[in-house]
Amino acid sequence: MRKIILVFSLTLLTTITYGQNTTDGITAEFFKKYEQDTDAAFDYIFGTNKWMVENKDGIENVKFKIREYKNLMGKYIGFERLTDKPLGESLKVSVYLIKYERQPLRFIFKYYKSKDKWMLYNFKFDESIDDDLEEIMKYEYLNEN
Repeated sequence: MRKIILVFSLTLLTTITYGQNTTDGITAEFFKKYEQDTDAAFDYIFGTNKWMVENKDGIENVKFKIREYKNLMGKYIGFERLTDKPLGESLKVSVYLIKYERQPLRFIFKYYKSKDKWMLYNFKFDESIDDDLEEIMKYEYLNEN
């Protein structure tokens, strides 16, 4: 039993530290896991920040809501990056479109590097992409005239 726990712990530690040199590495590993098991993907990405891991209720809430969306949205098709904006050398915001059969979701990852490793410090998701598209269309329409 102890061997199993030790192997599991080492595997988890290796998984959590994999790809932390860049936000792209963290995000790529997240989506690799997301395709197979959304709960494992969120455990991984929240695990990049030791303070977030302590918020077990918040993490479980995100995982529960994503499972609900998955049931409503149909089959997961893939993802695409919408924007990736560094803010100085220690902050970065990455926005992704998560493609399902019915409609997309939007994931917003906010990363922070205090010393030498990037970590997720905020995550949001929503389905209100339509609202943003309407605003963009209004803005472009007004600028054309």
